This record gives sequence, structure tokens and C-alpha cells, in this order.
Amino acid sequence: MKARIFVLALAPLALFEIAVVASEPAAVLDVRQAMQQGINAATMEIWDVGNNAMGDDGGMDPAQMTPEKWTRLETAAQDLKEVALSMEGAETILAASPENTPAEDEPGAVSMADVQRYIDADPEGFRTAARQLADHAGLLVGAAQARDAGVAGDLVAQLDQVCETCHSKYWYPEQDALALR
Repeated sequence: MKARIFVLALAPLALFEIAVVASEPAAVLDVRQAMQQGINAATMEIWDVGNNAMGDDGGMDPAQMTPEKWTRLETAAQDLKEVALSMEGAETILAASPENTPAEDEPGAVSMADVQRYIDADPEGFRTAARQLADHAGLLVGAAQARDAGVAGDLVAQLDQVCETCHSKYWYPEQDALALR
């Protein structure tokens, strides 16, 4: 009977320990997974809102932005920021986990071994690019909160270039080199 009481008394501590461990950032980042599950989803949501609120001048038309659209934009930008910060803060950066590596013989497939090599050659540059993405997303969060269609529209339009800065260095730098020829 005493053993059962002791175990029951420790149960809340065990749950606390599990909660603490679950809330700590992952030490190992699977870049491909973060892109697939976080970055892509948030970016597509941002572009969906921005593209569907585009005015005749190519910017975001405030008249087309409803409270729901502002909330969607803010939420997606916050999600993007959080994933980018997790990328910046990872102790170990893996291009892809073994179970998430695409078949390299597929047309257009990028070699995860090559991506890993590019990241390993400049992990701090990768972290800096992730920080720049987080900062950009943070600005977009602020613009959405302020309901500033002009600033938000500019930030949505610039997002592709922010992404491309990292992709061209760590995902497919050989294509960048070909374009310069």
C-alpha cells in the first residue's frame, strides 16, 4: 500500500518532467522536414492571403483585407517566425533525416548529401539566413497587427527573395553558378 501511495505522489512530478522535456527546442534540426511541415505551410498561407488581396497597383488592397484575412496573415507569419527561429537555434543541422530523404533518381530531386555538405561548409551562414527569415516574418507579424496593408504587401512580395537567399546557397548553389555564366 505504501509503495502505491509513493508512486501516486510522484506521478505529478513525472508529468512535469515530461512537459519540460517536450517544451525544449530540438537539438537536431531536419531541414527538409522543417521546410515541408513548417516553412512551406506558413509561406503558402501568407502568399494566399497576399495574392487574394492584391489591388490593381500590385500591392495589397486594404479594402480586400477582412479581419479574418489579417488574422490568417498574422498567424502564418508568426508560424513562419517560430520555425525559422528553431532553424537558427538548432545545435545540429541535418539536411534530412534518413527516413525523410527523397529518392535522388527522381527528376528535379536535390541530393540531400550535397545539401548537407553546403550546410556543413557554413552552418553559421545557414543560421544567419534563418534569423533573417525570422526577422522578416516578425516584421510581417507587426504589419498584420497594425493592419498596415502597404507594409504587409511589400513584405509579402519580398518573402520569395528572402527564401531564395538561403535556397540558392544551401539547396542548389550549382544552379546559381550556371545562371551567372
